[in-house]
Parts: sequence; C-alpha cells; structure tokens
Amino acid sequence: MLGRFLCNEYNDCKVTTLGLDSDNDFVCNLANGKPAFDTRFDTVIHAAGSTSHDDAMEVNLNGTINLCEALSDNPPQQFVFISSVQVYGIDSRENIDESTPANPTTPYGSSKLQAEQYLAQWCNSHNVVLSILRPALIMGTGMKGTLLSMIKGISDGYYFHIKGNDARRSIVHAKDVAKAARLIAPIGGTFNLTDNTHPTVHDLAEAIAHRIGGKRIYTLPRWCVNLAASMGDIMGGKAPLSSKKLQQLTTTLTFNSDAISKVIDWSPVNVADYLRNHQYTDSDI
Repeated sequence: MLGRFLCNEYNDCKVTTLGLDSDNDFVCNLANGKPAFDTRFDTVIHAAGSTSHDDAMEVNLNGTINLCEALSDNPPQQFVFISSVQVYGIDSRENIDESTPANPTTPYGSSKLQAEQYLAQWCNSHNVVLSILRPALIMGTGMKGTLLSMIKGISDGYYFHIKGNDARRSIVHAKDVAKAARLIAPIGGTFNLTDNTHPTVHDLAEAIAHRIGGKRIYTLPRWCVNLAASMGDIMGGKAPLSSKKLQQLTTTLTFNSDAISKVIDWSPVNVADYLRNHQYTDSDI
C-alpha cells in the first residue's frame, strides 16, 4: 500500500517500479526471484514485505537479499529500507526510541531485523548510503492488519469502545512515511516514524468512524469485552475479537520519533485530526 504514496511523493522524478502486479515496470516475486535490471538507479526504496508468519522470512529477508544481488553490478547511491517498530519486540511501553535494543519476538519482526543487518553490510561494502525507517502503524489507503480490522469492525457495527480504556498507540500517515523516505535518503541512519501525537485507541476509532461516514461506536463495560474475547479464543480465527486483539486495544505502545525531526524538515500530520478534517477529493490517493 505504501508504493502508491512513494510514487506520488516522487511524481517529479522518473520512477521505476517493481512488484507482483503486471502494471509494474519490473514484475517479480522477490521471495524467490531476482529482477534483471538494465539500468542504474540513484535511489532504491524497498517497501515490499509480508507480515504473515508463514512467509515473512522468504519475503522480507530473502527478498531483500535477492534485490540487493540484482543491484550489485550497478549499486544505487542511496537505499531506503522500510522496516518496522516490531524489531523492538515490545508489546507495552511508552516512548521507545532508537537506542532501545532490538529483540523481535515474531517471525515478521525477526525477518525485518535480519534484513536491516544484511543491508548494513551490503550497503557498506558497496558504498551505498543506507536509511532504515521503522514506522509505527501506517494509516493510508490499502492498509492492512490491525487498522483494517478496526475499520471493518466500525463499518460493520461490531467494534465497541471499552469503558475506561485510555490506551495509546503510535501511528503515522503513509504520505509522511513517503516524505520521510525522500528527505532522509541522501543522509542515512535508522529512525522511528510516528505522527508524534500517539492518540488513544478511543480517539483514533472515533476519527475513523467520522472518516467513514459518521458511524456511531457504542461503549461496553470491560467485563463484557473480556467475555467476548474469551469466546473468540474458543472460536479461533472466525471471531472478530480474541485475547490477543483485546491486548492490542487496551495496552499503551508508543514510540519516540524525535530523532528524524532533528535531521530533516519533517512535520507529520496528526493522523486523527487528518481523518476528521481533511477534505478528501477524487485526486486523493
């Protein structure tokens, strides 16, 4: 989903795209193949990835290796890798910054960290400026995962606020990830990305509800939601709520992204305000 925002950010440049769909300039599954590039690129932004436990290593690590091997004869000047805050392996904490040791606990987080480590060696040996971006939850058209589940739940009427829940989550808009990628590319470094506001789950849900037509979200007591989560655990993947999803909704997990703002002129939008106030048009991505 990030690709379209990156292309829009670079709309004043010649952009070559690589992906699975036939409308890309290079069609290739990096998990098991290597593209045959016929030119040298100034900047490569690697945003391809999978969050699935089943193929995270193949796509995120092996895909990165295959891409780099395809670039080895004509390496770019700059390489930007879209990683993830999941490399820290932390489920609940506030203000996590880049000095926090990476200790991933999922195949996705592990594959992203190993890709970072491989790129550090490859870029160093090929004299390429490497930038690693670790975004929090990314909001934008085509999003998947936790945010998509929330949107579907609100739209279909089975998402509820939890009484007394003041948990906060870091988030960032896809257009700001794309902007950060372009600005940081010639500089290099490893940086977290958030919108610097860390909205409560309640406020974020209300902003999404406004964006999709003013849907009303009702509030349930915690005991009722706990019961629903327990039933969801019994039902498995068929249920909209589980203990794991409930934990994500009721625990605070925020990241510090001050470091990148000290290096580039980057002022991300407040995502919740953007959802409530942006006047969307047909030209919006």
